[in-house]
Amino acid sequence: MHATEVNGFAPDIQAEMEKLEWCDLLIIQFPLWWFSLPAILKGWVDRVFAMGKIYGGGRWYDNGVFQGKKAMLSLTTGGPENMYTAIGINGNINEILFPINHGILRFVGFEVLPPFIAWAVAHADEEKRQAYLTEYKKRLLNIESTEPIFYPPLSDYDDRFQLKSK
Repeated sequence: MHATEVNGFAPDIQAEMEKLEWCDLLIIQFPLWWFSLPAILKGWVDRVFAMGKIYGGGRWYDNGVFQGKKAMLSLTTGGPENMYTAIGINGNINEILFPINHGILRFVGFEVLPPFIAWAVAHADEEKRQAYLTEYKKRLLNIESTEPIFYPPLSDYDDRFQLKSK
């Protein structure tokens, strides 16, 4: 908060904040690491998504600083897709990614697009890797028509931040 009030962010952090303000689409590319972001990327989020500058004072979710902008996770996994299902040993990939998609990106106002996932890339042959690249290219070329993940708007919550009964 103090850094926001006195414009006291380190130059490298300020530069990263300016990149976020400039972008229309943020793509975060990473290997899924212990069911989350790698530590260095989490550290980037912790420093760049600063309270007072990026969120706070009622600026969150629908009212977030980045409303009107889109974000997408692009990640690789160590295991195959079947390990990341509701009955898979690692659990549903969407539940694993919820803290990032909702708790970081949606929290600061981004419309969050479904993730692009390349499964078990260390075990993929050249044909599979090329298929992932082709699929990713197609995904990026059609990004404008990609529907975001649905999260209920703030208006669907009561004054205790519980979903209103319908």
